[in-house]
Amino acid sequence: MVGAWASLLAFAVDPAAFLEMAKRSDTDGLVILQNGQRVVSYSPSKRVHVQSVSKTLLSLAAGCLRTDGRLPSLDITLGEVIPKLQGDPKARVTLRQLMAHVSGVQHLRNEKGSNSEQFKALRDTRAYAFGQPLEDPPGAKRRYNNTGMILTVAMIEAIAGEPLPQYLDRRLFRPMGIRSADWMKDRAGNAFGYMGLVINAEDLAKLGQLVLDDGKWEGRSLIDEAWIRESTRQATFPAASGGQSLIWMFQGLPPDRPPFLIQHSGDGGNWLVIFPDLKLVAARVRDARAEDPVNFPEFVYQRFK
Repeated sequence: MVGAWASLLAFAVDPAAFLEMAKRSDTDGLVILQNGQRVVSYSPSKRVHVQSVSKTLLSLAAGCLRTDGRLPSLDITLGEVIPKLQGDPKARVTLRQLMAHVSGVQHLRNEKGSNSEQFKALRDTRAYAFGQPLEDPPGAKRRYNNTGMILTVAMIEAIAGEPLPQYLDRRLFRPMGIRSADWMKDRAGNAFGYMGLVINAEDLAKLGQLVLDDGKWEGRSLIDEAWIRESTRQATFPAASGGQSLIWMFQGLPPDRPPFLIQHSGDGGNWLVIFPDLKLVAARVRDARAEDPVNFPEFVYQRFK
């Protein structure tokens, strides 16, 4: 009966429209799940570098550490976790501040606010991030900050006791049957973290389903429900912009209800989109230089609302 219902639902949302969108927008892979069932699929196994969608895995990794009792508080500081930073002005920056982009750490940015190519040219992104000064008091100002994400990876790895890729593979990917994931690294062997996740749409959608199901996968709790709620709601800083959570972005937060939309995007038209009220997850991967002609969340919502 579940399969029959999924077929009817797919017909109702007109998958041909998604196929046409995928073709005309250079989409490499697309998977949409509703009520846990796949209702739209286009090249689901094509692996693509999803750019800043990679950041969502840092939030999930922190959630795993919190669930396992290894992260007692998000207000743990860089100085507490990374001894070499003790005495550095950054030592008082907390993991919460890093994940909410309000750390105050100085970071590379060009006139477009992008720094991906500059970071790729660095031999050791970790050493670079450790050497950056504060440009604002921690918690005072929000700046979308890839240097802060590199420091987030450093904190996660120090607490986990192993590199981010190995930790995520052991703690999330293998239990979820995710086999397509890999990480790009700098020449010193550090996973970038702020970008660098290579994955297909099928496996990316699984991660969205994990969030939609409050940290449960096939009935097994992998991440505590309280972490999913906290990490997808408004970050608790005056400087944090509306719609900014702990790495995730969201829209709409009625009292006692999930956000209307939970999402993160990546350069080039990569998206992981979750509509809790619609019980819907949409994962799109796109490795294209041309400007994306599609407002992907809006396109999905208009065809499922």
